[in-house]
Amino acid sequence: MKLRKKIMSFVGIILIVSIVAGYINPITIAYGYESKNARVSVNTGYKVNIRQGAGTSFEVLKSSTGSSVQLSNGHSVTIINEQNASDGMLWYNITFKYTDGEVYTGYIHSNYIIIEEIDYEEDGDFEEYLDEQEFPESYKEELRLLHAKYPNWVFVADHLDYEWDEVVKAESKLGRNLVYTGSISSWKSIQTGAFDWVNNKWVGFDSDSWVAASKEIIAYYLDPRNFLDEKYVFQFELLSYNADYQSAEGLANILSGTFMDGTTIDDEGTTYSQAIMDAAAVSGVSPYHLAASIIQEQGSGGGSGSISGQVAGYEGIYNYYNWGAYAANGNSAVKNGLIYSSKTDEATMRPWNTRYKSIVGGAIKKGAEYINIGQDTQYYIKFDFVGTPYTHQYMTNIQAAASEGYIGSQAYTEEMKSQMQIVFKIPVFENMPEENVPIPTKTGNPNNYLKELKVEGVDITPTFLYSTTAYDAVVGYDVSSVSISATAIDSKAKITGTGVVELAEGSNVIKVVVKAENGSSRTYTITIIREEAPKIPEGVFDITSEEYLISDIITGVMPSTNQDVFINKFNVTNGSVKVLNAKGEEFSGALGTGCKLATYDLKGELVKEYSIIVYGDVNGDGEIALLDLLKIKKHILGSSELEGVYATAANVNKKEDGITILDYLKVKKHILGSSIIEQ
Repeated sequence: MKLRKKIMSFVGIILIVSIVAGYINPITIAYGYESKNARVSVNTGYKVNIRQGAGTSFEVLKSSTGSSVQLSNGHSVTIINEQNASDGMLWYNITFKYTDGEVYTGYIHSNYIIIEEIDYEEDGDFEEYLDEQEFPESYKEELRLLHAKYPNWVFVADHLDYEWDEVVKAESKLGRNLVYTGSISSWKSIQTGAFDWVNNKWVGFDSDSWVAASKEIIAYYLDPRNFLDEKYVFQFELLSYNADYQSAEGLANILSGTFMDGTTIDDEGTTYSQAIMDAAAVSGVSPYHLAASIIQEQGSGGGSGSISGQVAGYEGIYNYYNWGAYAANGNSAVKNGLIYSSKTDEATMRPWNTRYKSIVGGAIKKGAEYINIGQDTQYYIKFDFVGTPYTHQYMTNIQAAASEGYIGSQAYTEEMKSQMQIVFKIPVFENMPEENVPIPTKTGNPNNYLKELKVEGVDITPTFLYSTTAYDAVVGYDVSSVSISATAIDSKAKITGTGVVELAEGSNVIKVVVKAENGSSRTYTITIIREEAPKIPEGVFDITSEEYLISDIITGVMPSTNQDVFINKFNVTNGSVKVLNAKGEEFSGALGTGCKLATYDLKGELVKEYSIIVYGDVNGDGEIALLDLLKIKKHILGSSELEGVYATAANVNKKEDGITILDYLKVKKHILGSSIIEQ
């Protein structure tokens, strides 16, 4: 068997050119330099800047869109040259294809590169060892590459009697694993209690900076096969103290550039390095793990209140490993951690009222409660399979094991890694997927719920609730279309299926689809039953009234009669009626001269329109007043003329002599209240 990562060899000067944002970007490969395939190695979830020259003093490379060029863990690159920066650190000149599809060249610090120029000639003994350990085939390729580069390393398969799917399900319990709030959406859980759909935000756990991890990102970090490279594999390193190779020199590599680099912690001049080495000897825990754990918990700058010694009420109290540090009972995580640190426990040197006691005592606790009982790797400190599984996990950050393993790898120089026999205890679960679990990459808000859903003029059942997706309504046959409107909770979601919808007789299924920013969809269904057309019975349309006189006109209507009172005084056979104003429009309010009663048969076809007369109301407002008297006077004097129904209304004595002074006098007496016009 022979595995070999591809290597391109160049013996001359080759110029590769790519067009980026309108200018030519030359990629020059140095004469005689043998290019190397490599990949970026940074903490998963983080990115590294690519610079225009060797060193941090050079500006970050810009993409075709003007944004900074940053590469994530695992991004493939080709090393075309190498150069030492002014501080002596090694930088690689790399070329790579970026996310915008363009090819770029730039510089990256050698700490963030894994070169894949590895030849693996078949090693029968190692192959036999892999079989003896019963490593699945999906583990072997990466282990072979590690063995080829570091033949002294020992890989132990730890076969766990746990079904893979059950482990993922158990670790997905709400709040058991968390990610940073700023993580991409597919890393964050949307199970019940993890996302507040109504207020459109993730629910904070421990603090607002942390939210529940998604099942997909949990499965990714659970899968050991995703981390079998020379840096992340250190999360599987056995964490017991081994004085043969865990030294102050290796510890210095981890502390370099952090707040603990050469810093003293007391008036006696004790350095962090000395305190951590003492802690390792007393607790039996690897000093590299202790240092990585402190950096993971406190950050490389060490600015946390947990170790400031200045938190009000807890001055001089320290908590380097963040024991008991979780938000609860109205207290912040830092305060609860300091409350824990201030209590007395001789076995762990509490109260931790000196930095030394916190570092050493906290290490004793970690050794007693984790490392020395079988949770003896970063992975097993994070994912617990000892005793009652899942219940004794040191940290909730889903990235913690990988991150601390990555930090711990920095303890070893390349020479140390090549010469030392480092033992890695690698978990293997029952019925794992055949291939590595991929890292989720989907971005965007997942909210695909509606805030409002309406059918204009129609009541839907049940009353709208964002989480209810099925509704019903019934409309009459005369409703041939409906207007549907909807609003999404998240303004970035897209809605389809709204607007005017034509209705057929019977069942009409209308689907309103909400597509979230991340591409996920939710469908709301409205089933509208349009009643069938009424069957027309035998018989002829007829209309009668005991209140009003019906001929070609309708009379007997008193002034200020409301249309709904008026219409109820008619008996209609095989049809229906509507009251219209003088313009032919439906209205509500008082009737006046010029209004009409429209009659329809059962097919909805117009049978006849009757004009309505209110004697004495000649302006059509339904009242008998001075304006009506004035219009009658002008008609008699000939200055203006009343016509049609308005002339009929002015002939209040109902004689065939037209509009006379007698009609004028009757209207005047009605207004004065001395007599009433008969309708």
